[in-house]
Amino acid sequence: MTTEQLLEQYMDERQALGFVGKTDRDCIRRFLQDYENPEDGNVEFTKEYVLGHIGNRLNQKASTVQREASAINGFLDFVIRKGFTAYKVPRRSLPKQIRNFKAYIFSDDEIERMLNAADYIPPTEQNPLRHHQLPVMFRILFNCGLRSAELRELRVGDVDLAKNTLTIRDTKFHKNRIVPFSDSVADALTKYLEVLSPRSGEMLLFPSPARRGKCGAYGATWLQVQFQYLLSHANIPYFGAGRGPRPHDTRHTFAVHCLNSWVRSGEDLTAALPVLSRYLGHAGIRGTQNYLQLTAQMYPDITARLEEQFGDLIPESEVLHEDG
Repeated sequence: MTTEQLLEQYMDERQALGFVGKTDRDCIRRFLQDYENPEDGNVEFTKEYVLGHIGNRLNQKASTVQREASAINGFLDFVIRKGFTAYKVPRRSLPKQIRNFKAYIFSDDEIERMLNAADYIPPTEQNPLRHHQLPVMFRILFNCGLRSAELRELRVGDVDLAKNTLTIRDTKFHKNRIVPFSDSVADALTKYLEVLSPRSGEMLLFPSPARRGKCGAYGATWLQVQFQYLLSHANIPYFGAGRGPRPHDTRHTFAVHCLNSWVRSGEDLTAALPVLSRYLGHAGIRGTQNYLQLTAQMYPDITARLEEQFGDLIPESEVLHEDG
């Protein structure tokens, strides 16, 4: 077995799952360019080789190094599954990305305006499904708190209308989870599925017409463009790249609104916070603690109650360091 064969098998697997992987392929090719295939075909990626490659990339932007390391680790996971030995890039070896943006938390009124804008989006010849898709997509984002990639990669079979749940598979931290949705989301999904007429449960729930023959999902850039269109028609200002609002802010909004509702209803946040962490698919509770600070900022009248229960856990920084 050669590394080129492993790469082609890996990319075939990714494409079959609906991922568009040119950037990943380029990252992995750079990673492999100095590797010499052993004569016996027993591929092994040592700690020295892996860290040596990453060390040579540390002059790049932190976000670039992190993306490249993520692509490499995905390939190395595949290598390990194929029975070979590989040392994965540890997160502690990567430069920290300094984030200088603040999360934008939508008010209930702004959410309603965004969904109204989605409901009245006009049809287009280039994308005859868009005006059916966007009302459902943004109801899911605002009501379920999904990452945008999780939304874009949903399959028809992941929707259970009998139980009002979505199955989120192979997420950012390689976890599957079940996410419930409201009756309003269920109604929107029911009507949309009648229009979509899916051929199988493996079909993408929101297929891109430009890529439908390849079972391709929409890209992050496409969703950002639609998001900015809705912001404009909902009279919500967009402050520019890096400042938002961004599609990911729908996830922050969901979390903050949940915590606010729980505090006002007298729920025990000691028990509720781990539940929210699992619901959002966080690797641990630390990533969820940031939302305590955001909730206190958005709703000053409940700050005292938050500090009473979680004063030692609320981060001091005003910047949200998200896990995605």
